[in-house]
Amino acid sequence: MSKTNQFPDFLAMSQQLLKDLQSDAEIKGIDFIHSNFEKQGFIDNAFEAWKPRKESMSYNLLRVTNNLFNSVNVSSSSQDSVTFEADAPYASVHNEGGILNVPITERSRKYFWFMYSQTGKGMWRAMALTKKDRLTIKIDQRQFMGHSNSFVQDWNDHVIQEILTRFKQL
Repeated sequence: MSKTNQFPDFLAMSQQLLKDLQSDAEIKGIDFIHSNFEKQGFIDNAFEAWKPRKESMSYNLLRVTNNLFNSVNVSSSSQDSVTFEADAPYASVHNEGGILNVPITERSRKYFWFMYSQTGKGMWRAMALTKKDRLTIKIDQRQFMGHSNSFVQDWNDHVIQEILTRFKQL
């Protein structure tokens, strides 16, 4: 009595693997970006901590309202690539650093007086009384997303492990 062996459908397996890896890439990418917020730094070849605030606060950097943290999402996804974005309007200035020129309005002066009454700090009083019509603010780079060699290596390890796991199940 002869027994015939069935060959696995490698094409279907590879298509399913690509579909699953695309989903994994989306999840792992978002997790990597969010972990940078948690660790308050960026991991490329090594961990690069964000420059600390001038004044200490009880909350983590870039996590006051979590708007920036929650704005991170997948902007496009295909079997070839996954692209992430942070759609908060101030995301790029935090990620890359920069200089902002903000106009001083009556509303901002009221806010400065309010902050002075709440904190008693002379900085707020000086800002409320300034004769300038624009305020120049330097934002330090606090990179949370971008190319990371560490992430690429972790991703390659994940792909190899996923392929090996599926072939062991044959």
